[in-house]
Amino acid sequence: MSVENVALPPPQPHPRTSIDRLPRRTRTRTPRSGQAAGRTATERQFRVLCTATGPTGLIFGLLCLDTFRAQAWPVAPGVALAAWLLVFGLPVLIGILATWGPLRLLRTLALAEGVVFLAILGFWLVMRAEPLPAGADIPWVISLTGIPAVAVAAATRDRVGWAYTALVCTLSGILRSATSADPHPMLVGIEDSLYALLVISVFVGLTIMARRGAARVDETARITRAAVAGRAARVARKRERLTIDALVHDSVISTLLMAGRGGIPTEMLSRHAASTLDRLDALRTPRSNQSMPGPEVAGRLEQLAAELSPNAIVRADLDEHLAVPAVAVTALLGAVGEALRNSIASAALGAHHRVMRTVNVQAHRGGIRVVVRDDGVGFDPALVPGERLGIAQSIIGRMERLTGGEARVRSRPGAGTEVEVSWTPEPSRPAPDARPVPAFVDAMTTEIDNPGTVVRLPRPLALGILTMFIVVHALLAFGDYEPLFGLPWEIAGFIAVSAAAILISRAGADQLPLAATIAVLALGAACAALVSHPMTAVQGTPFGHWYLGAITLLLVVLAVRGREGFAWIGYLIMTAITISWALSNGLTVVDGVLLVVRHAGTLLAGTLFAVGLKRSALTLAVLNRARVLNAAAAATAVAAIEERESQLAQVNALSRRTLEHLARSDEIRPEMRAECLLVEATLRDAMRARALFVEPLVAATRAARLRGVEVTLLDDSGDHPPVEAARVAAAVVDQLGSLDSGRLTARVLPADRATIASIVIEAGDNRMLVVTPDGLLRDA
Repeated sequence: MSVENVALPPPQPHPRTSIDRLPRRTRTRTPRSGQAAGRTATERQFRVLCTATGPTGLIFGLLCLDTFRAQAWPVAPGVALAAWLLVFGLPVLIGILATWGPLRLLRTLALAEGVVFLAILGFWLVMRAEPLPAGADIPWVISLTGIPAVAVAAATRDRVGWAYTALVCTLSGILRSATSADPHPMLVGIEDSLYALLVISVFVGLTIMARRGAARVDETARITRAAVAGRAARVARKRERLTIDALVHDSVISTLLMAGRGGIPTEMLSRHAASTLDRLDALRTPRSNQSMPGPEVAGRLEQLAAELSPNAIVRADLDEHLAVPAVAVTALLGAVGEALRNSIASAALGAHHRVMRTVNVQAHRGGIRVVVRDDGVGFDPALVPGERLGIAQSIIGRMERLTGGEARVRSRPGAGTEVEVSWTPEPSRPAPDARPVPAFVDAMTTEIDNPGTVVRLPRPLALGILTMFIVVHALLAFGDYEPLFGLPWEIAGFIAVSAAAILISRAGADQLPLAATIAVLALGAACAALVSHPMTAVQGTPFGHWYLGAITLLLVVLAVRGREGFAWIGYLIMTAITISWALSNGLTVVDGVLLVVRHAGTLLAGTLFAVGLKRSALTLAVLNRARVLNAAAAATAVAAIEERESQLAQVNALSRRTLEHLARSDEIRPEMRAECLLVEATLRDAMRARALFVEPLVAATRAARLRGVEVTLLDDSGDHPPVEAARVAAAVVDQLGSLDSGRLTARVLPADRATIASIVIEAGDNRMLVVTPDGLLRDA
């Protein structure tokens, strides 16, 4: 038995089929952690929005508690309390259920919130459409308009979300005008409705764009997973083909050639044939994870050299502490064996010159390096045809497919040949659950590895909201009847806050630049100071403190643009300016805080939205990458098994009967030698001309070779075989049928050529034919 077999587990007498080896689908119930890991971006984004509604609803509910108590419907206080609990309790319940509740339940609760809010508005307009006391004429229900609007937008389609927003803002404005104690209630209602529409449009727009972005992420991730899985499967199939090709070249073809050419004792041929059959069977069994000590590896290499080249000088110096994995030992033995066989076949200088061969085995960077040298005729590696499998696949390809493996072939005419193969362990041992990441995975997962954590509104919507911001606040600032002495200060404050809005909408980066952030805070502080400076403690207009809402809305956008901390710094600055104004006008700190505290809920909602979305995006990027790797691993495993079974089935069908005959033969007759050469040539066709290895061309090639025709079939199309490959094969069959001697070389050309194949015939009247892309045969 060949010494290369030592690194492989013993063969099984009845290897399982590919179906037996496919992993079974697990049917156990997935735990909650697994459910969280399997969530899509759309689901995670919806749950983030649901999570944000909980604390937002709770805060707004507490802020309006005193107002509710003062405005409770005296006719049925229990009904009023139930309405208050429903409209504020549903968001809190949604927030509690957000992380684990079923999606259908969450969407149902979100829609229920929208319906309850509309019902309360409708009831108030029908049953209580009357002015409320001055100073307390804002119905408690309209302070919550944004939460049901966002909930409906998150749970429904875009048009439904926008329609609901317009409806509730309109109804809120009508209710506000109906309950206002101001001399101009219609103006108050319009101002309130427009302001509500402005603020809620920002949140609804962000919600809709976040949902669209999540859908794009899901689609991108799906496409990426499919592409990576497909690429991984192709790579796995190619690697498996090359691995089996190397084995076929080293063992099967080598054994058949030895038998066909003669000169090798029958006993040795039988031993090689039996070893080859064992190695074919061993490919169906799992690879061993065991390691082999250095001296034993050296012994295997010495034994291999003694079998193939008894006169080779072997120098080995390996420490017993060195451990080489079985898979690395197998690759090293295969590559060294091929190097020795090539040297024996091609290095001879003549009968009067004996070629000297040396095999040096030594430790190398914690691994092993083997150098095979001869002083033979040498060659130019650049001139080796691509269809020659010995160096390209059995040496270089085999070592490159081994993790930590490397191979170099150095030679020139008249200077001998040197083949160096080595294996070095990886610098650091990966975690038990880690898996190597193919380079193409990194190249194909850029978008899902770098998710956008900032939601950006479409340019038309952003410009529309900016225009509405300026128009609405112009109406709030200058639409009421105010003393003229404060007008210059109000104009300056309005200009400052408008400039801040323009600045925050023009910066194009995902995260707002630091300079722009500081400028927005400065402009907001200037607005608060300028507008509040001429104001007195007694205000006769309902929107005298309009600037607080304007600045808060800017801070919300600031938080969404990735500057959450700066947004709250801006809120503290605004609070400090408001408290200073209150104290300077004879009010208390509490009075100043009460003016700004209701704006904290709006900013909190924006902050929760921004932070939740950022964390969700980053978590999703990790999960998507894991899903891609899992898809690639699964595709690789299945493709490798299928390709291995397919290739082994083909090799066994072509050569197993012949190898079994050689393994048990005491004498090799001439007809058996001829059959060995035919089988060897057919195996070469299978490896070198995959696009042409189809019936009836396989049978026609065998028949032509039996007639004495030398046939060479080659395929240079790689992974892109021509569409008209069947017509190429048919053309080759026709040409072979007309030949009784001579030579025919058929080659499938690379995909970038003007023709897809060439057929060269050397049989008296030499000629060359080509096959066009549409499958037509013509003279070259």
